Amino acid sequence: MTEFGAIVEITHTARKRLDLLGHAATVAVEELRTELERTQHLGRRVRILDHGAEVWVTRIEARADCPALSVTYVHVPQPEPPTGAIVSVVPDDARSEDA
Repeated sequence: MTEFGAIVEITHTARKRLDLLGHAATVAVEELRTELERTQHLGRRVRILDHGAEVWVTRIEARADCPALSVTYVHVPQPEPPTGAIVSVVPDDARSEDA
């Protein structure tokens, strides 16, 4: 059995967006969710909320049938065990602006 460092869920709103983005996006975000349970901090911290909760944004690179995605999640370190919630998933077209 695998030990995880945190419990991470995907919010209802983020799941609705994934339904629109398709199966490949859902698989990519589920893989990220699993990684966040082990690693807890991926991407860049953009804000610290009350009681130590942190808002992070990370990017999933484009893959077959899935655009690059920008994923926002909230990490709450206390009380134990740490918890997290993926709250937003949107296509990330920032790289296309550089072309």
